[in-house]
Amino acid sequence: MVRNLVEAEFLPRFGLAVGTYLLWAAIFVSLAQTGTAGAHVLTAVPVFLSAVLFGIRGAIVGSTLSLVTYAGLGVAMGTDTFDVLFRGGNLLNVSVLVSLALITGYVRRNPEQQAVSTEPKIESDFNNDSEIEGWVDLHQIEQRREQLLAIAAEFNSSAHKSSKVIDVSRSVVSHVSRALNPDFMAVAVADQENRSITIEQTLGLRLLGFSAGDGRSVSEALSDPVTDLDLVVMNADDLTAISERSYFASTAAESGIRSALVSTLRDDEDLVAQIWICARTPAEYSELEVEFISHISDHMKSAIVNARNSESLKQLQQYLVGQNEMLAQMQDGVDVTEGELRVSHEQLTELNDSKTQFMSEVAHEIKSPLAVMIGYADLLRFDAVNLGPEQREYAASIEQSARQLAVLIDDLSDLTNIESGHFTTAKEPHNVVKVIDSVTEGLKVSDPNIERRLLVSDALFEFEVEGDPARLSQVFTNLITNALKYSDDDQPVEISTIRTDSESIRISVTDRGLGISDEDIDRLFTPYFRSMNPEAKQRPGTGLGLFLSKSIVEQHGGSLTVSSEIGVGSTFMVELPPYSSQSLADVA
Repeated sequence: MVRNLVEAEFLPRFGLAVGTYLLWAAIFVSLAQTGTAGAHVLTAVPVFLSAVLFGIRGAIVGSTLSLVTYAGLGVAMGTDTFDVLFRGGNLLNVSVLVSLALITGYVRRNPEQQAVSTEPKIESDFNNDSEIEGWVDLHQIEQRREQLLAIAAEFNSSAHKSSKVIDVSRSVVSHVSRALNPDFMAVAVADQENRSITIEQTLGLRLLGFSAGDGRSVSEALSDPVTDLDLVVMNADDLTAISERSYFASTAAESGIRSALVSTLRDDEDLVAQIWICARTPAEYSELEVEFISHISDHMKSAIVNARNSESLKQLQQYLVGQNEMLAQMQDGVDVTEGELRVSHEQLTELNDSKTQFMSEVAHEIKSPLAVMIGYADLLRFDAVNLGPEQREYAASIEQSARQLAVLIDDLSDLTNIESGHFTTAKEPHNVVKVIDSVTEGLKVSDPNIERRLLVSDALFEFEVEGDPARLSQVFTNLITNALKYSDDDQPVEISTIRTDSESIRISVTDRGLGISDEDIDRLFTPYFRSMNPEAKQRPGTGLGLFLSKSIVEQHGGSLTVSSEIGVGSTFMVELPPYSSQSLADVA
């Protein structure tokens, strides 16, 4: 019967508890009126019944109501007879009563809690297991995200440092294979004329027509349905569906490929490259992996463009060097008749004019798109709203490379002006030491490591010359960056000035680098000349900087000389006359 009461609905249990509570109150008042001692013991009846029927909550509510009623009746009646009933009803007895009630309530939990311990508990355990599995899945996804981000960042650094397209392709295969572990992978790159596309690198299985060196026309490649989208993911059914129209799909299906991912890289309408990734299992590429390949594709495209620009510049430099050597050979020709000499001179003049015209046109054609590139890169570099830190860093790298290219174009333009006799400098008095300070501060800002290497003498003194501050800044930038470039990173570069006996100023830039041989010094200020020292050839350069610097200094009525010793270092000395009221043109 007790079990039936305990498991009954709420209202029957509640009615029983209220009835017992009222009955206890009536009996308690009756006993108080007759003066029976020890009536307080009856308080336990409604309290324990509430605990049995409703658990801990019943024990707490029952104890509270009983004690409040107990105290309220005492205050209301306030008789000596009632005081007799309260004898023994001290704090200790009340504490024991409440504690026993709570224990009873805890032992007899309410029916709702009992129900949870049976079939609903199984459901709860299942839900808990699902939550744990979901947490594990999220943790694995986050780990996978971090892994792909790390590989992508490593690829970005590697690809953008590559100066050859083949190195970019190798880097793509290396990093993607680490991330996705494909059964087959191939990377193809289109030529600069956008006529054909050739497989550069492969990995894994051998697919007919997809081996290194295999190629086809760009038009044929773009007619393949897999190039309809920039990035397409296909399963075995997808490959079979387009196998009659797609050479790749038919070849992949015949080779047992069950899943594939194809990325097509475009620059506007031109095809740049393609990436094929295949697996023999019906793998489902996750959203993270698709984003990873999209990221790799974007950076591969920009790296290929940069590498091609670098290769084009090298080819241009080699062409110009070859032209210059040809001119030198023609100029060194002796023992020719007067007629032959006249013909040779005409050919030489024509060739020289052609070279000058070619360089002028190249410089002009490159300047405009380069300015646009620098402008957009600069905007992206400071766009903190739409771009993250990594993307802004890439924009800064693009801007830096573009500005380096702009310097080369300016040098070529200056060279053509010198050779055509159109090179001029401004004439205005200025403090040359301030020009040096401006150059050194600018270099320190561009690279914090330069600050610890530059040793500028404290003895620099005010010295006014007449000329072009911007051109002299070009000279000192050339000399200081050369000194930094051809010496080790831990070696200092010293800048000092002295006043000569002729009241001129001599600015010296000294390094402790490779040094220059006497044979190289004789040709050091010749356009496009590069040292024969193998170690020096590894350092980037065009061979124009020193020639232009010497020309600028001589335009200012000064001189540029060098003293050097192999393995010890070099000192370049710029000597400039002081400013006078007579213009430099008149002095010349």
